[in-house]
Amino acid sequence: MKWTREIGQYYLLINMVFLSSISAGNITYEERDLGVDEEKSSHVLNPDQERRYYEEAYQKGNFELLNFRFPQEDWRECTDPITGNYSGYNCANRRKISVVLKEYMDRFMGSCVQEGLDAIGAGELDQIHIIHDGILGDRRHSPRSLHAENRAIDISSFRITLYDGNILNMDFKRNGKGEFFKAFRQCWGEAIKTENGCPAYGGSLARTGSIGKEDRNHQNHMHTSVPHCVNGQYGSYYYRR
Repeated sequence: MKWTREIGQYYLLINMVFLSSISAGNITYEERDLGVDEEKSSHVLNPDQERRYYEEAYQKGNFELLNFRFPQEDWRECTDPITGNYSGYNCANRRKISVVLKEYMDRFMGSCVQEGLDAIGAGELDQIHIIHDGILGDRRHSPRSLHAENRAIDISSFRITLYDGNILNMDFKRNGKGEFFKAFRQCWGEAIKTENGCPAYGGSLARTGSIGKEDRNHQNHMHTSVPHCVNGQYGSYYYRR
């Protein structure tokens, strides 16, 4: 499948208007910028922990842990147009992910990876495989985290198949400060600002919807998210990244 900057339009979902209008309910908190502190208070689960988390919630009837505020779906990591796997595990055919994050991955991940490739003169994208360090965060640790709503993915590396058949591995730990990831984050931030209605984080598109090596807790992976924004502002309940 040949990726273009327009291909994402084929992945529009009918409930986008609904998603963009969801608020954080009646819970009120002091609005603070806690984005850089997210993973200090949010434990992102590996596949074994994720399975036990869901099993425990069902067995004990603790449905509050499963009462997501935002619609969820399955990322079929083995077969979807963008494939993936949790680092050290095989791909999963049914990994839970928020509808809005899956949509933004389908619509914008390809064009943003292409922006990264253009920045390093590496050729034309054909296929993306994401090796990641998790999506679901344990809400018993941090219900305000975007991981608690499956609206964030921690990307360890991209395995990119180019249209000429060559394969390029872009590892965030090694290359996170390089031009590829700079261009990717700028592109992703532009999508979050223009399509999701979020202000540029700290005036920087490159830090909008992502956290990287500028934060000491994100040296090995790039936190990539779709923040919760309403009427052009960040919602006061969830972290901004």
